[in-house]
Amino acid sequence: MTRTILFTLICLLGLSTAQAQNKSERIKEIRKMYAEAKELIANNGKNGNPAKDMEITFNEIVSIEHDIYNEGSLDFYFDEQRKVNTDDGSFYAYEQPYFITYYNSVHGHECFREQMFDPKTGVLVFAFVKWVTDAGMTIEHRYYYDAAGKLVETKNSTNSDDWGTGESEQKLAEQYLQIFKLAMVSGEKAPTAKPQGTMRSKADQMKHIRTQYALAKDKSGKKVETFYPYDATITIHNQEEGDCPPVTDVICLFGEKSNNNAESDTKCFLATTHRTLMGFDNYQEFLFDSTNHQLIFSYDRAMEEGETLECRYYFDEVGKCIETKTNTESNDDGDADKNKAHALQLLFQLLQSTL
Repeated sequence: MTRTILFTLICLLGLSTAQAQNKSERIKEIRKMYAEAKELIANNGKNGNPAKDMEITFNEIVSIEHDIYNEGSLDFYFDEQRKVNTDDGSFYAYEQPYFITYYNSVHGHECFREQMFDPKTGVLVFAFVKWVTDAGMTIEHRYYYDAAGKLVETKNSTNSDDWGTGESEQKLAEQYLQIFKLAMVSGEKAPTAKPQGTMRSKADQMKHIRTQYALAKDKSGKKVETFYPYDATITIHNQEEGDCPPVTDVICLFGEKSNNNAESDTKCFLATTHRTLMGFDNYQEFLFDSTNHQLIFSYDRAMEEGETLECRYYFDEVGKCIETKTNTESNDDGDADKNKAHALQLLFQLLQSTL
């Protein structure tokens, strides 16, 4: 063996040893982060610590004939982070998840997932996935990532990638974080709808809205059996720093599949939000047309210190407010409601396509 080849082998061996050490140190670091995250979760909302979590539960009828349901939950644990402007020292606060858990059960198959993120950067650093088939077979995958999000180690109970990869977990984590951001924000600019066909008169549209509202209430209350629902409930507990009181938000999204088919189109027909904050209580409803899925009605009720404020907005087929009924001096034509309703529709679509 020549001296040059021997030197090259020594260098490669040294590099390999260094990489192994770096990988070992990274896995050790991740395990420490995991233990710390679990401790934070255990103390969430306890021992004087504010509750900061979001739970999303969902339920879908996959097949009425075979009585098959797709149901589960997606849970986020988050903390407040600050981004500082180095020019003037100003900052803005935002909520950053550090841990996500997912559980799903359908027709005897179960899936459990954990994803851990760097609380400062939001980068996925660890993922654990466990599947249990209806035959009782268990498959487990663990993925470890470096500080930049690059996969450094995979530990599988099977050699097959059919159950997922480190890259697929990263893509799924991005979708979960999009869901979190949409659920946390209050609204998004609603697009302007275009007229389709002959527009109804105001009287006919008002009658149509009342009919649609009654049907939506029956469906959301499960009083109608001839439809295929997809429902999701989002519960958020949060508290800002300082002496701010804790806040609870509950978002309910009611959807309907076009037919009894796992791949059929699913749209949201009704959404409700409910915020409670000390003596403040705010409830909202958003009704979407069954044909073009545009917002056609919204209701706002805010109660504080014995005073109740209410607003009802009625919209035509293109989202123009045609009637307002309120005991306040508000005159915004429901623009804020339209934006929030649009954000809730986007949230529903992302939930339905991801979970």
